[in-house]
Amino acid sequence: MDKIKKNITADNIFFLIGLIALSAMIYKIGLGSIFENIKQTGWWFLPILAVWAIAYMFNTTSAMLIIRDGSPESYNIKFATLYKITISTFAYNAATPIGLAGGEPYKIMELKKYIGTTKATSSVILFSMMHFVSHFCFWMFSILLVIIYVPMQEGWLGLFATTFGICLLLIYLFSIGYRNGIVSNALNFFAKIPFIKNKIKKIKEEKKDEIELIDQQIAALHGERRWRFYLSLCIEFFSRIFTCSEIYFMFIAFGHPISYIDCILIMAFTSLFANVLFFTPLQLGTREGGFLLAFGGLGLTSSWAISISLITRIRETVWMMIGLLLTKTTIKDGSKLLKQTSDKAEEKPTIHF
Repeated sequence: MDKIKKNITADNIFFLIGLIALSAMIYKIGLGSIFENIKQTGWWFLPILAVWAIAYMFNTTSAMLIIRDGSPESYNIKFATLYKITISTFAYNAATPIGLAGGEPYKIMELKKYIGTTKATSSVILFSMMHFVSHFCFWMFSILLVIIYVPMQEGWLGLFATTFGICLLLIYLFSIGYRNGIVSNALNFFAKIPFIKNKIKKIKEEKKDEIELIDQQIAALHGERRWRFYLSLCIEFFSRIFTCSEIYFMFIAFGHPISYIDCILIMAFTSLFANVLFFTPLQLGTREGGFLLAFGGLGLTSSWAISISLITRIRETVWMMIGLLLTKTTIKDGSKLLKQTSDKAEEKPTIHF
């Protein structure tokens, strides 16, 4: 009973945080501006929303490839339930100043009901790592497009080359985590920080077996299920490319269509700018600044940047609202709670490949 009350309380806390962030975003944009921009976009606003419905399907497919490791409990959760959790996770990520501080704990809390705490933790960590690496690949791909298609001064070329090198280095560091696991190394790092080191050391001692198991599961995806690893990464990368179509649809709605390569470059630069300033609540101002800089670099009218950024905000607000509503709904798709299938699996987690 206490565990049920604890989960209900946690659900409500996450929902309240999301509701406050949603209200703040609507207030920031303004209801009048929301309706005016939707009216300006016309029926193209529906394809713009649909882009992200499909993108979340890609994200869900990628996550499912990670979860399905051959163990019986990994089949407890079905696609529709994981899709619902994925949409809500991204909604909470958008709602919190440091995105992963909101969505990922919620995702672990939901997934553990179906696949157990250990498997849920390792799967969420793996997906987050895959999501990061796909971003690095997307930025590197975009830098190559810039060098090929956009004339620039030597100073900019050096900056892009440096950014490319940093992305490559970060991919290498993540690959080490994939091969050896990342939780133990992360805890070892935090155990050296004053004020929290004693707490971290206590966690390491109390959860030693679980931590080792999580790292084994993380390493197993890259080492023993490599085709799933690369397929998951390719899906995440393609999802980045696909979401650029919302920019493409927006320009069509304005009557000024541009090339898809320009859309990729706009999305890449904006996301890079926003992620560098990841600590900004709701990314307020950072995305708009990214659009303005991207439009200026491509020689596009800056007034369009404001309109594009506003429509992007409105689309994000709609999906945040959908994600919050989904946290209060249950989908009957055959997914089975762990208690209904195997209590032992939660008490003594095992690895199956």
